[in-house]
Amino acid sequence: MSMHYVVRKKVDKSGDKEVVRYYAASKVLQPEPVSNEEIAARLAEISSLQTGDAQSVLVQLPDVIADFLASGRTVNIRGLGNFFPALTSEPVERIEECTADKVRISRICFKAAGGFMRRIYRHLDLFSFQVQDVKKELKKKREKEE
Repeated sequence: MSMHYVVRKKVDKSGDKEVVRYYAASKVLQPEPVSNEEIAARLAEISSLQTGDAQSVLVQLPDVIADFLASGRTVNIRGLGNFFPALTSEPVERIEECTADKVRISRICFKAAGGFMRRIYRHLDLFSFQVQDVKKELKKKREKEE
């Protein structure tokens, strides 16, 4: 199955003059996410676990990860990657004003393990409807010019 993407225009104003560039970005509407039930069924197929045991692990895993993150630790799941919190705070004028009561977790980050990324990339088929449409329009334009 392919992963769809969109092409977005960005204007780089950092130099002397504005430069327009185009970048690929994940398409917001991807197919329906894989459910815990589907993951548990697949785990049961490829391991000695029963489907119910795998579902139990998947239900409890978020609480276990949250507990470790709340204790200040990064969570590494071998072969998958690391979960860690990103911190931010209110802006302050002096360093001593940046106290713990102004600091918060802005999000939980996930950094995929290298092997995990390679496995996805090896099997990934990317497709942009936008690029295909642009190619069709250019082809029609050339045919009209000929």
